[in-house]
This record gives sequence, C-alpha cells and structure tokens, in this order.
Amino acid sequence: MMRTENISILITGVFYALFAGGLLLARFDRFKTLLLIIRTRRRLRAGSRAAREGALDGHLGGLLHTVFKRKYSTNAFRSVSGLIFLCMLFAGLQSMRPAAASLFAFAVALTPYFLLRIRAETIRRRGSLEGERLVAAFLNQYRIANYNVYETLERLVANGAGFRVCAGHIFKLLLEIRNAGNGEKLHRATEAFANAIDTNWSRMLAYNIRLGAGRGMNVSPGIEDILVQLRDARAGLEETKRLNAESSRIITFFVPFLYFGLNAIAVRFLGLSFPELLRNQLGTSEGFALLILIALLFVVNVILIELVMHRKMDY
Repeated sequence: MMRTENISILITGVFYALFAGGLLLARFDRFKTLLLIIRTRRRLRAGSRAAREGALDGHLGGLLHTVFKRKYSTNAFRSVSGLIFLCMLFAGLQSMRPAAASLFAFAVALTPYFLLRIRAETIRRRGSLEGERLVAAFLNQYRIANYNVYETLERLVANGAGFRVCAGHIFKLLLEIRNAGNGEKLHRATEAFANAIDTNWSRMLAYNIRLGAGRGMNVSPGIEDILVQLRDARAGLEETKRLNAESSRIITFFVPFLYFGLNAIAVRFLGLSFPELLRNQLGTSEGFALLILIALLFVVNVILIELVMHRKMDY
C-alpha cells in the first residue's frame, strides 16, 4: 500500500515537473529577459558602488598627493584612521557607554582627514595667491611669443621662480597638451590644471589656454580680464585678513594657554595631584567626554578660522 502511494506521488511529481518545464519553454524569452534585467541591475549597483569607492579613493589620493608631493596609498590612510578609532573606542569604553564611546571615537577618527584637508587647502591657497603674478607673466610672455600658447607655457616653466606652487602644474599641463591628439585630451589636461588649483581664475585661465591651443585664437583680452578681476580680489582679501587677525590669535594661542593654565591652577591651588587630575579627565565618563568635546571644538574653530583668514585668491 505504501509502495503504491509512493509511486503515485512520484508520477504526480514527474507530471508537475513536465508541466513546469513546458511552461518554461513556452515563456523562455520572457524568463530570459527577466534574468537579463536582474543581472543588469546587479551590475549597475556594483558599478555605482565601485564608482563611489573610486571617487573616494580619488579624493583622498588627491589630498595626499597635494600635501606630500607624491602618491601615497589611500588604504594606509584608512588603516591609520581605523586604528585611531579602535584606540579611542577602547579608551572610551573604560568609562562610557558603548554608543557614546563609538560616537566620540568616530569623531576623533575623522580628525586626520580634516587636518589633511586643511593642509591641502592651505597649499592650494598658496597656489591661488600666485594667480596675479602667474596671469601677468602669462600675458606678457603670450605677447612676446606672438600669441603662441605652447611657447608661452615653455617660457613660464623656464622662469617659474615667482610661482613655485603653480610652476609644477604649468609644467604638467605643457607636457599633456603637447601629447594631446584631440580635443578631448586637451580638455582633460586643462581641466586637471584648473582642478589642481581649484579657483575660478584657474578655470578661466584653463579655458583660455584650451581655446588658444586648440583653435589658435588670440585670447589676450580674456587674460586681461582675469588679471583685472584678480587685482580687485586681492584688495578684498587683504581687508578680510585685517579684520579677522585678532580672532585668529585668540583661538590659536589663547585657548590652549587657557586650558593648560587652568590645569596648572587646579594642581597648584586646589590640592589635586597630577595623576589624580589625569584620572578625573580620562577615567570618568564626564571628564573624558568633556576633554574630547573641548578638543573637537578647538579643531572646528581652527578650521573655521583657516577658512575665513586664509581664503583662496579668487573672484
């Protein structure tokens, strides 16, 4: 009886399988299209994720190259940041809850990136300050070279002592546009120069170089206009620095002096020993949170002052 029942189930299963196979064959084109849609969506998601990771690596790589003048591994920078996160997390877990410790550790782990960004922007700012001299020299050499962009760039590279930061970008631009066989390569070369300095005047100068090198146009009126606007921008930049000089000195020098001075007063007049002071700041959740908050606010204020005081020379 059991054997007959098993045979009946087996036959029923075979018939269902044949029916499903026939249905699949009858609708094979639709199933094939569905599979193609699923695979395409997976590839698009993987491609967008890889593009985001590639953009992040390109951003970090550009900052590292700007600061250290050579190519460094972005994975090493991420590893250092991750190590800082783990160390701060371990220190925070001794006196704080896991959520609060993770938040503070994440904030501290981002500090190397912010410092790297500040340093890179400082270097770019120095390059932007060379804009007026660079544009004036370009205009003079452009006229001497009878409106030949290539010869103008060669002269700028040979006499680039007045703009040390931009001289390297000019040299790289000259090499790339000499090897540019079409308009797309020329466009990429000039865009790379503009992004290296990252200012409006560098983009306008790159655009004029592209027109002069690609179409042979006389771009001296456009260069003259850039030079006039840069001279106006310099006057406004100097006025901003004068107005904010006192705030910069207070944050940079007075805040650290005040913090260490208060610690010295606590040890000297309140009867606290130095190990006890460290234990109160690092061994308790309130003291550790306050210390991290002070450090983060100090970094944020330094960043804001850098952004205000050391703006790029631009218009």
